[in-house]
Amino acid sequence: MTDIFAASIGINAAPMAVWDALTMPACMTHWMGEPEMQIDVVTDWHVGGPIVVRGVHHVPFENNGTVLQFDKARLLRYTHRSSVSRLADVAESYSILTFSLTPEGDRTQLELTIRNFPTESIQRHLEFYWRTTLTTLKEWVEGPATRI
Repeated sequence: MTDIFAASIGINAAPMAVWDALTMPACMTHWMGEPEMQIDVVTDWHVGGPIVVRGVHHVPFENNGTVLQFDKARLLRYTHRSSVSRLADVAESYSILTFSLTPEGDRTQLELTIRNFPTESIQRHLEFYWRTTLTTLKEWVEGPATRI
């Protein structure tokens, strides 16, 4: 098991459009899961503050974490632990997700790095989810302007 997962995707949009999709709860619910998952995102993005993502995927879940870094249109980092894992609420139970945005002309290169997988099962799940979801995020950002 490796300690780091990294994935990158080019998005045909300005960094601010990608940033808004990554950080505006009303946008996040569109690309994080299907409508029947009833995704709800609660955060104020203050460093040290909470991020909570609730929904239903076969069973109700609540992913929670702490905002570690918030550099507008450049870098977003937060911790992540899912209630489905049933892991104790201790530092070792949290993965760390980092989103880096790099402008490339009229496009944005989005890189996701995930570190600290508490279990092999969590690593497999996060890698599977984000491989698919980065493409969904790209398609949503590049889609029609009237999304929300």
